[in-house]
Order: sequence, then structure tokens, then C-alpha cells
Amino acid sequence: MAIPSPLPAPESASGGFGLSGFLLLEFDRKPIGRVPLRGFVIEWKADLTLVQIFDNELFVLDGYAVFRNCDVKRWRCIRADEFLARAAKLKRLRLSAPIGVTIDSMSAALSSAGKSFPLITIHQERINKEVCFVGKYLGTTQRALRILSINPEAQWEAEDVYRPKDITLLEFGGTYEILLNRMAGKAKSAPPPRDRGKS
Repeated sequence: MAIPSPLPAPESASGGFGLSGFLLLEFDRKPIGRVPLRGFVIEWKADLTLVQIFDNELFVLDGYAVFRNCDVKRWRCIRADEFLARAAKLKRLRLSAPIGVTIDSMSAALSSAGKSFPLITIHQERINKEVCFVGKYLGTTQRALRILSINPEAQWEAEDVYRPKDITLLEFGGTYEILLNRMAGKAKSAPPPRDRGKS
């Protein structure tokens, strides 16, 4: 089914499994998302959805994701009798909304998540779905996001500039970001900014 804008209220999704009032949904974002995104829906608005990610291999909560509703091809509720829902119940997961994060726009999501979490991960899947960028939030406007990039070896690199309109998926608070931040030393002054937007 094509995703409505906004998504229906949780009470209208009959038969779906939920915890603490948050429904567990599966989102198909093909072709930009290669695999379905599964998570407990914390909030949805006309343009964006915020979920707490549920890892379907380790069966743990692993941070948060904000994505554009226009990129969702279809979605479905995970039924209470499915293995994923039964695993979530057995694990006694404790869900929580990320304090201070708003999704009124992608710029607002980037700014609020960046101020509340030490590192954020951004994806520009319509430009290149094979890579993502991780960094420390420095600032944002309607036209530009600035982050101090960090590489997979937990080394600080340059200040990079992205266009919020190009960002299709934002992640934060996950195991990867937490470990990178703990491994990294104090951020040093960066070289002049690099524009990583679409040319």
C-alpha cells in the first residue's frame, strides 16, 4: 500500500503488536532502502516518521531513525503472533522517546538530535545508497547541515556540509554511534568545510 501522509493513528492499526503504546511496524523503502526498516513508531507527522529501531537479528533496541514518509513504498504492522513480536515481548524491551528530538522538519530533526546525542549518522540514499556519514553536529540552517566527520576508525576528519533536502534517513543513539564516540578523542579544530551535497 502507498503510505498515507500522515500515517494513520496507532489505534486504527488493529492487530498490530505494541509495547508501552508504541506500535512495531515494518517499512519498505525500496528502491532507496535495500532492506526493510523495523521499529517501534515513536512519532509520525505529515512528512517524517521517528522510530526506535528494533534489530531483527540480535532482538535489541538499537537507537533511533527519522525518515521521510515520501520514500516509504508500503508499511505493515507486525502482528502479535509473529516471531519478531514474540521475541520483543520475551526480551521485555523498555522503549523510550528520545528527549528533546522533534520532527517538524528534517532540519529540526537534525538540529534537535544533534544537540541531544554526541554523534549522528546521515544518509543521502537518492544520491548514493551505499554510503553514510557519521559526525558531531555543529549547526544547521534550512539549507545547510554542518558536522565534524568521524571515520570508521574513530578518527576525527574534516567539517562537512550537507543539504538537509538531500538527507533521506537520520540515525542516532545506536550502538555504532555510541562506540565511535567512546573511542574518539577530543575533537580538534577542523580544516575548511567540504560541501558534500549533490553537485
